Amino acid sequence: MDQSQQGIYQNPQSGTIKTFQYLKGGLIGRGSFGRVYHAFNLDTCEMIAIKQVDLPQTLSERNCDRLKTSVEALFSEMEVLKDLDHENIVQYLGFAQNEETANIFLEYVSGGSIESCLKRSGPFPEAVIRHFTRQILLGLEYIHSKKIVHRDIKAANVLVDEQGVCKISDFGISKRNAQSQGGYDENVGSLQGSIFWMAPEMVTSKAYGAKVDIWSFGCLVLEMFTGQQPWKGYAPQQALFTIGSSSAHPPIPENISEEGQRFLARCFITDANLRPTAAELLQDAFAVPPANFNFNDYIEGKITD
Repeated sequence: MDQSQQGIYQNPQSGTIKTFQYLKGGLIGRGSFGRVYHAFNLDTCEMIAIKQVDLPQTLSERNCDRLKTSVEALFSEMEVLKDLDHENIVQYLGFAQNEETANIFLEYVSGGSIESCLKRSGPFPEAVIRHFTRQILLGLEYIHSKKIVHRDIKAANVLVDEQGVCKISDFGISKRNAQSQGGYDENVGSLQGSIFWMAPEMVTSKAYGAKVDIWSFGCLVLEMFTGQQPWKGYAPQQALFTIGSSSAHPPIPENISEEGQRFLARCFITDANLRPTAAELLQDAFAVPPANFNFNDYIEGKITD
């Protein structure tokens, strides 16, 4: 690990600011905007994660759109996360900046992303999918109640700890929506996120709101069923054209249960006004894990579906 460095944390409730010492460790991943490292908080003796972006050093770097976008995304993510406090949202822990880098400190989630779990183990049993579905919906319900649209919900952006608790992460392109849950905001209308997970109203550049996260969430559920990204086999431009011209949703395999198919069909309603909110989807039978479900049983290989 590197030499001890100093970070800053501001309590979101009291506004109290305090400093802490940390040791930066090895690279554990790369997000849409920046690198993620292990770190050790010397004050609490806990593992944390650091998301880091390089600050422009030269004139050419200051004129580089990619670098400017990365820095803007990190500061935007910090502004969003510092006001959030929910079990199913990755916890913001602090910030640090020097001449070369900007860093935000985040809760370390040991199990990695849902995407990495799928790559290791393949598609999840339906009981696990329903367990994860409920938690992600609780996180979405919370951020939407705060008038925040994530805009990049996918398996790569949801982390899972060793107890099976899901945490939505990567808020670099999220947007505050002036309207209520599911409402439209003319300021939230740009093409953002990952093409294969995009809702039709985003692809066609219409004004949109929180319902784009519901469509993307349906794509995430599909990932958990199939172990593959939505629109597998499509080129990006082909997927954009298909979604934008016909408002088609990704193919739903026939071997998915009837409850699962009905749930996905609700997520993929073309008209965003008719598409359910996260709160409404939480009432769906699919969003309730089986009564006897235990995540440890899955880890131990007792649930194979």
